[in-house]
Order: sequence, then structure tokens, then C-alpha cells
Amino acid sequence: MSLDDLARLIADPPIEFRPELRWWLAEGLHTDETLVREIDTAHRLGFGGMEFLAMDEAGIDHSRYGWGAEEWTHDSHVIVAETTRRNMSVSFTSGTNWSNANLPTITPDHPAAAQELDVVIEDLAPGTARGGPLPRADLDAAPGAALLPGHRGKVTEQHLVAVVAARVHETTATGAILDVDSVVDLSGRVRDETLEWTAPADGDWRLFVFWTHGTGQTASPSASVNYTVNYLDRDGVEAVIDYWDSVVLTPDMREQISRNPRVQMYMDSLELATYGAGGLFWGRTLAEEFRARRGYDITPWLPFLTRNVPFMAVSTTYHNDATEEHRATVEKVRFDYVRTLTDLYIENMLRPFAAFLHDNGITLRAEISYGLPFELTRPGPEVDGIETESLEFGAQIDAYRLMAGAAHLFGKQYSSETGATTRNHMLDHRFYDQIIATQLAAGITRTVLHGWASTAGAEGVTTWPGHEGMWPLFSERFDARQPAAEFYPLWNRAIGRYQAVLRQGRPRIDVGILRTDHFTDNTSGLVFVAPDGRRIPDEDAYGRMWMRDRRNHWWQDLGMQDAGWTYEFFDGSLLLREEVSFDGGLVQPDGPGYQALIVYQETLDPDVAARLLEWARNGLRLLIVNGATEVQWLLAGRYATHARAAARTPGLDGRDEELARTMARLRALPTVSEVHDPADTLAALRGLGVAGRAEFTTGDRSVLGHLREDGDLLHLYLYHFLYETGEPATVEVALPGIGSAYRIDAWTGGVRPHHGVRYAAGKTLVTVTLTPGETTLLTIDRSAPEPTASAPVAPEILQEIPEWTVAVESWDAGGFEVITEDRGLGYRTREVRPTTAVTRLDGGHGPLRPWKDIPGVGPEVSGVGEYSTTFTLAEPPVPGTRYVLDLGSTAGGLGSVRVNEGEARGFDTSAPRVDVTSDIRAGENMVTVRVSSSLNNRLLARGYYDSVPDVLSRFTGRDEMQKTEVHDHGLLGPVRLLREATDG
Repeated sequence: MSLDDLARLIADPPIEFRPELRWWLAEGLHTDETLVREIDTAHRLGFGGMEFLAMDEAGIDHSRYGWGAEEWTHDSHVIVAETTRRNMSVSFTSGTNWSNANLPTITPDHPAAAQELDVVIEDLAPGTARGGPLPRADLDAAPGAALLPGHRGKVTEQHLVAVVAARVHETTATGAILDVDSVVDLSGRVRDETLEWTAPADGDWRLFVFWTHGTGQTASPSASVNYTVNYLDRDGVEAVIDYWDSVVLTPDMREQISRNPRVQMYMDSLELATYGAGGLFWGRTLAEEFRARRGYDITPWLPFLTRNVPFMAVSTTYHNDATEEHRATVEKVRFDYVRTLTDLYIENMLRPFAAFLHDNGITLRAEISYGLPFELTRPGPEVDGIETESLEFGAQIDAYRLMAGAAHLFGKQYSSETGATTRNHMLDHRFYDQIIATQLAAGITRTVLHGWASTAGAEGVTTWPGHEGMWPLFSERFDARQPAAEFYPLWNRAIGRYQAVLRQGRPRIDVGILRTDHFTDNTSGLVFVAPDGRRIPDEDAYGRMWMRDRRNHWWQDLGMQDAGWTYEFFDGSLLLREEVSFDGGLVQPDGPGYQALIVYQETLDPDVAARLLEWARNGLRLLIVNGATEVQWLLAGRYATHARAAARTPGLDGRDEELARTMARLRALPTVSEVHDPADTLAALRGLGVAGRAEFTTGDRSVLGHLREDGDLLHLYLYHFLYETGEPATVEVALPGIGSAYRIDAWTGGVRPHHGVRYAAGKTLVTVTLTPGETTLLTIDRSAPEPTASAPVAPEILQEIPEWTVAVESWDAGGFEVITEDRGLGYRTREVRPTTAVTRLDGGHGPLRPWKDIPGVGPEVSGVGEYSTTFTLAEPPVPGTRYVLDLGSTAGGLGSVRVNEGEARGFDTSAPRVDVTSDIRAGENMVTVRVSSSLNNRLLARGYYDSVPDVLSRFTGRDEMQKTEVHDHGLLGPVRLLREATDG
């Protein structure tokens, strides 16, 4: 792509680059009128697509409107047709808690249903003889408390899997310390579910009787009881494929899909649950597959695998452990079990499901491995798009790096579900802009906003500001109920420009970090309770804690980050895939092009080590880092320190000595270095000859970067991430090659020369100044025939504009519209749509201040403020000069600026500066600024939050309501007219 091609692309970015929406439907209740209206509104506001799913709606007939009902099927057809008509993407949604991941065609006892391994324990005193039937699992027992949604249906069948006995060394709070050497598999002695056996006289013994049965997990809303499918055996995916092939994908649906090149299936987080005492996911082929893949029998080790998992895999607590001399062995077995789960998830669910979808013109986007004891990155090659989310990862750059490696290694679209928080309608728009800014820095270039809901819903349960969709527990809703919606077209074009540019060419990532974790903490973004029990607001946690306190969770040393280097994580076994190559000193040269790899965890697969040795002999630069610490479970304050990297293999493969020999050979190579403190990482990599491709020449503690290479063009994204705690930062970035530098204005689509460029040692060095929270996008054109250096340009303040006439359009509840629909099926569907009453309040003329402090407006107002004034330009605009209106602060509100007869222009909520060069003139100039707020102040005044639970109270056992206070809204200034020279 040439610079001219790029300018044409971003002038009005195509719809496929615009942010998309997660749409929470009130089951199948919405009328066709509502569906068409919502899709048309989303399209008009500039969104690029809709990902739709059924949410539980109170007060309606689920058998009529739930997932799988005729009404839901009809609505699905309408949505696919209407989005296709507008060239929007459309996504079906799959996930354990969205009913279309579950099936009405199976029972919990069917092999296609999710299965678990349960356990019943029988204690035997020394020398005790037992006989008769084995104790069975109580399938009618109330399941233990769980934090995941969904519930357990009726399970009727159980099948004996194994009987294992072990001597008890010590009882514990969760189970026992068991003597590994004493373990005996008694399964072969069982006859008709009875066992005759005498415990040895050398201690107390525990008998473990293992039964497999369906989990019985269901989700609602659905027209019938739908059970979660089996993700480990082929039975599950075959049942899903059969249902979609014969029921959902009707001829009309297939025809619509064939006309839309951007139809997707989105697999949401895998919130699978077990309910029995064993806590183990199982399948009819698992034991056989385990033996074939791992080379030994899992049966004797089952007592060491049973567990509790109250919330996601990271919360796993094992019931039983081994004595000290055998604990390392037990850890290896546990690794092998979850590695096998990952294998089966890939081979028996993702791979065949993706093939089926592709045959039907649908791509697969997934939160791979999300929440389950699966390796996080290995499934990456099996899907078309890899998705993360801001809620559970807390918008942390280090967390986004966890899956970036798999996405970039295999050229997958990396996207994120963006905007879910635990604060409903409270947060200013800047909060969400900062999430998107963080994601772009990690290479996430597809934003799926969480989310969108029709304001219309069921009568009797729908109140202003509208149908909630994702309950009132999770925000935000980027729909027409928001005062900011007026400015969404400008905002969507701006994000679309960023995403369009940052999808061009290939990512250039400096370092790949090998990391394997089957229990990744994807709940770190929910740690909002201080040690004293105080609830930490989301905005404080995101803006002042974790990465904004310069504390990353996984790779904690910030040396590379402060130098401008980029790095990301992936499981080392991905290097063994035939799609991954090493050439010219780079890993995957046509992809991220890692210049070096880092090994730091205590375990390393011996085959991966052998691949590293092969490549290191051919020039791979490898750093071995000892002593690194990373988070295991932030909520529990649990961390792991890896004293010696690659000290053993992760599984029970008997290859520890082989690994040691390989690592010894690696350490002897000149392209391999070893450090014993992560703080020495940067210096060691420099010693190996590595330099960042977009390196800060003097280092910086507040800026993140991401680089793309597209032929002669380099696209550099920079972000000042200390948006609440930082000061303005000036960085000089050294980029490979000699080229002309251009700055892209995401809000106008303009491409202008960047001032502050010099050249040295074959590099282009650009200087950029960023205010806290600000982002910028530069393009270096290395095909330019005679690039010239230029000094940075400091803007000149021409004047401050202190006095404004203010009017505020105050939003509040209006009346209800009633929408009815009769499709000739013998009933009428009825929705209500709360309307918004807008009252224009006169704020008078004077200095800028928050609405709450303006007489006639006050602390109860949310909406849109309009500010007007004039300023005088004493002389005609100077050619070769740029004029910028700096708004100072808009309290984080989205808005627009219009000068004279010019068009309305949007602005960055962290750096609200607008180029008005083409609109100003000599003499008097009229300025109109419009600024939106959240609904916080109005909803607070209405008592809305008095009945909205704080979702975190559910996780911490407290019963608390959401709490907020009156926020500053409006244009706060100071507003200044700036001028800077652009020529010479």
C-alpha cells in the first residue's frame, strides 16, 4: 500500500473496520419493527456489525420467546437479513450460558452432553474388610454453591469408571495427604458394582469410587430445557452440527448467509461447570486418549486430580495431595490431565466445528480456552479470530499480551469484547476510550463493544432508560439511550481509522515469551475490593492500579516496555507447528518476526527445547531468565516465582534428563544468554544484539507502542497509558530505515507531515509529545525520495476563550410507546419502549464550570451541553500555519466542535484538540461546542442505583447496592486557540 492508498482508505474507513456491537435481545420478544429500528440505528450511528444473543427477560413466556422457539428463529432470520442488507457483519453467539451452545435434542445422560467425573469416598480402618455394593454418587444431592451462571438439571444415569485405594498419610481441610506408593487400582476386582477387599493393616485407607455422569448444566432462556454439550468427545460437536445443520440453517438462512461475507459464530467464555464431588471434566474417551497421548494410565492418579472450582479454572483447589517426595510427580500428572483436555477440546470441538462453519460460509471467532483448565494459546490456530475481553482482564496490557502471540503467529484477527464493567451507566466516555487505547497497544484491532440493547422490552419490567439486556449489573450500553449517541458517528469513524491502519501489513513484535498455563487468571479484572473491605470503583482500579501503578501481572519487569520494545506470550509447543518458521534470525518472519525468545518458567517441553536448540544453532537469539515472578491468582494474592527456568519437563514423560542435556547445549551457544534477575533482561538482549524496532532513544515510563510494517510504510501507534497519574511525555522513537514521517488525524482522516524528525545510522527518529491518555498514529514512508529532517513544533497560545453561553439539554424519563405485532400465529406480541424527555436548560453566560455548579442546571442533570461564543482573529490565517482549538477538559465526555460554517468535528476525550484551520477567518468567529455526559447524575437523582446490586457483592458474599456520587459534566476548559507552524 502506498501513502496515497492509505489516505484514501482512512478518508472514510469502510464498514468492516468500524467497531461492532454485542446485542442483548429480550429473547425473541422484539417485534420486527424493533429489530429493524435497532439495526438501522446502529448502522446510522456508524457501527460495523451486530453479535446477537438471547438474554433472560422477566415477565414473558419463555416457551414462546426463548432460544429455539419459532419467535427466536424468526428474529434470527430478520437480524441476519437486515444486517446483510446494510453490509454489516453479523455474529451468532455460542457459549455455555447462551442457550445456543446447548441443545434441546439431548439429555444429561446422552454422550453428547457435558460429562463429569464424580467421586464417592469410603474410609477404612487398618485391616478392615469391606464387601457388597460400591457407594454411588447421590445425583439428587443439592449442588454446591457456584459463582457461574446456569443451573443443574435432572441427571439420572451414572457409570462406574474406577475404584482406587490409597493409604492416608494425613487428613487435611480439603481431603488428605496420600501415600503415592500405596495407591492400588482395584477396578479389575469389581463385579457388578460390588467389591470385596481388605485394607492392609499398615494404616488408615481411603477408597475412591469414581462415577461418570452428565453435568446436567443448563442455561436459560430457552424454549425447552437445553443441556450443555460435551466439549471433549466428538459426540458433542456432532450433535451441535446436526442441530444447526437440520434446524437453524434453513434454506432461507443459508441464502442470507451466502450474501454476507462477514457472518461469524462467536464462542463466548467457556463457563462450564461440574456439580459433583470430583470436580473433573470427563468424557467417554478421555482415559483411553490419556493413555495414548501420555503413555501411562490415569486411573491410579485420579485421587490426586479431584478438585473444587468455584469460579473459573484459576480458582481450582485440589482435594488431595502427595507427600513431599512425590509432589513434583503429582504436579506432572495434573499437567498431563489438563494438557489432554486441551488436545481434546481442539481436536473434538474446535477443529470439526470450524470446518462445518466454513462449509456454510461462517467463520469462527472465539474466546479460546476461556475460563477452563485448557492451555490458553494452543487452540489459536484452529479459529479464524481470537477474542479477549476487557471485563475479566481489567484492560491490562500484560493480560492482552497473553493471547496476542497466538493471534500474531498465525495471522488471526485479534479482537476484544470491550466495555463491560461493574458500574452501570456511571462512567464517562473517556474510561472506555482508554480501554480501546490499551487494546490497540497490544495489537487488538477489532473492537466489539459490550454492548447494545433495544430500549424496548417486556411490559411491566422495562423502565427508563430502557430494557437492560445484560441486566443492570454490567455496563455499558453504546446505544441510543446514551446522550453520547449523537457523536457516535464521529467516534466510530475515528476508531475505524485506527483499526484500518493497524490491520495493514504485519505486526512487528520484538520478543516472544514462552509461557504455558492451564489455569490463567482471567479474573484479575474483578479484584475491586481493598484489604479493608472497601469497594474500589472500576474507574479507580483501571486508572490508578495495576499497569497504571506500573505493576504488570505476568512479565513484571518493565525494562523492555520502558524501552519501547514490544513482546507477547504463547505456548512453546506452537513453535512445533509446520506453519511456524525461523529464517533470517526471525521467528515467523512473515508474521510478528520475533527477534528473540525468552524462556523463564520452570517447566519446558523437551520437544520445544529441541526446536529452540535447532534454531539457536542457526542464529536464534534466546534468553533464559531465572527468578521471574508472575501472578497466579490475583484475588487470592497468589504468585509463582520460577527459580530456575526450564528445570524440568511439565509432564510425567521421564524426559527431565533429556531436557537438561538440551538446555546445557543451548547455554553453550553464543546466541544464548542467561540471567538470574529479570531486571537484567533488557541489557542481556542488547548483549545478544537485539534492538527494538520502535525503540525509545532515552526510555520512557508512560508510553506504549505498537508497530505494523506494510512494505515501505511503517505504522506506529503510541499511547500515554498513565491517563490518571501521569504528566505530559515527550519520546523520541527510532524506527528502521529512512523515510518521511506523517501524522494521521483519526478524527478527520487527514494525513499531514510530522515535525520533529531526524535521521541517524540508517534510522528515522521521530519525536512525539503526548498528554496523559492521548494516542497518536504515525506513518513512516520509506519510499519517499528525499526525506528531510524537521524540528519539533511547539504550539503558540493565541488566546484563551473564557466566556461562554451555555444551554444544557437535560435528559429524563418520558412516557412509554407500545409496540404490538401480530404475525398470524394466534397471539399478539407486545413491547413497551420508554422514551426520553429532553428539556433545554439555560445555563447563562459566563466562565466554564461543571453543570452541577451552574444555577439553573444543577447536580441532577445528564444530557448534552451546548456552548457557544465568538472569538476574534486579528489577521487572516497565516499560510503554512495550523490552528487548533484546545478544549482543555470535557470531563471525559464525547462531543463535537463547529467553527463558523464548518462541519462538526469530533475529538479525543483525553486530548480534546480540534484542527480548525480550514474553518477560521479573520475577524469574528463563531464557535459551538457540544459535550455529552453519562446518565450517572440523572439516574442517581432518580434512585436508580438504590435497587441495582453491585455484581461484585455476589462474588464476595456481601449484599451491597451500586454506589456512585454526582459527577462533573460538561466543558471545563480552559479553552485556548493554538497556532503552530507547519512549513519550514
